[in-house]
Amino acid sequence: MKAYGWIGFTLLLFVFLTIFTMSFQEVSIADSDNETSVENASRNAMTVAVNLGNARVNEEVTINEDIAVESVVRQYADSADFYNGDRYLNVYQVSSNPPMLAVESYTQLESPFLGITNPSGQNDVETRSREIIIYEAKKLIK
Repeated sequence: MKAYGWIGFTLLLFVFLTIFTMSFQEVSIADSDNETSVENASRNAMTVAVNLGNARVNEEVTINEDIAVESVVRQYADSADFYNGDRYLNVYQVSSNPPMLAVESYTQLESPFLGITNPSGQNDVETRSREIIIYEAKKLIK
């Protein structure tokens, strides 16, 4: 009878660790995808939003703020590869001179491990990623 108790305990422990590992990997993949998506989206948006005419004439880099915001939203939606959970994107600051873009994104997932271990029902996990891009001049004299 003792052997069945140890077998049951070992089986329960194995299932528990398997669910924990799967939940941890899901959150890890979501965090990695979120970080990569917001980084690529913000860099590509800054590249698209540069005012080339002003860069040629005044030798100064400025960006079109409306194009930067629209481009970062589109690029973020296009670069997402992990579709579990809800994804949110916040554009905090856009500046034309100096060219700056501050973006934060986060993903909310339901974790099966927290669903088992937390009896209150709060089983949401959140991953956040921030990206701030500022173009600065190396020299102050043109």
